[in-house]
Amino acid sequence: MSKKAAKRTKAATALPLVSPHWWSREQTVAYCRAHKGEIADGALTAAVNAGDLPVKLEWIDHQTSSPVQHKLLLSAEDYAFGPYISSNFLVIQPRRPDVPPLPRPHALFFWGPKAKELWPAQEAEPVTTKQQAADPFKPPRRRPGPPPENEWKQAVVRELLRRAKAGKPLPSAPDMQEFCQDVLEWEPDLRSMQELLRLFAGEMWHLLGLG
Repeated sequence: MSKKAAKRTKAATALPLVSPHWWSREQTVAYCRAHKGEIADGALTAAVNAGDLPVKLEWIDHQTSSPVQHKLLLSAEDYAFGPYISSNFLVIQPRRPDVPPLPRPHALFFWGPKAKELWPAQEAEPVTTKQQAADPFKPPRRRPGPPPENEWKQAVVRELLRRAKAGKPLPSAPDMQEFCQDVLEWEPDLRSMQELLRLFAGEMWHLLGLG
């Protein structure tokens, strides 16, 4: 690894372990694919291995008297990702014999602001939910073309399933609108999001044909 990459990796250690800016692997892959197309998987893996995109690892230690959750910022100097971060069977190998293997099972998270910096949107960003609340008389701007209905519903359901498995409560409709804004650079209207959350909460989300 170059000295410049090592400095970037060292700087990442200053990031907070608890922050809404950490994106799940699914959210990060979806965002990267939306901006890099066919080369997204390779570009994402290369950015992590170069130390350009900070990565956080979370796991639960069940060997203690009561399960304990751990969080750790991974260093690109210590671990190599490959071949593709989007794979469900992602291999993360220690780069040196003195680096311990990672605990399993674990969950990976990526620093969202850096992902946006690496792969910026090619067009003006739409007005977010927070911006709309600050200026309710300003109409929201949407990307050209029909709304990506199936795409946003699939992304939302995957995120809801991830949160449910992690024992987190059902998020609010505005929270998931912001999630869509981060991942898809587009957000559905509030009523559509509320309806999807209602179906999910009632265990009828499979009726949408997304299961």
